[in-house]
Amino acid sequence: MPVKGGIEPAALTNLPPIGGVIWWGDNGAARSYALALAKRAGPIVPLITSQPDMAHALCERHICIDTTAAGGNAELLSGLS
Repeated sequence: MPVKGGIEPAALTNLPPIGGVIWWGDNGAARSYALALAKRAGPIVPLITSQPDMAHALCERHICIDTTAAGGNAELLSGLS
């Protein structure tokens, strides 16, 4: 089902790894998105259709500890060796 101003549901099957998809539109399109997500290989990707509070939708936090410079040994980076 074409979605005005949005991504086509079939495009979701070929995106790089994602943690989830938020859809706040009509339920007919939501079903199309859910079916497209179900066709993805790999982990299950949730389709979020309920509206969370705006803080959850507009703010996210990522934490990454890169241990490659220490050969994968996190203790070398923390100085606890």
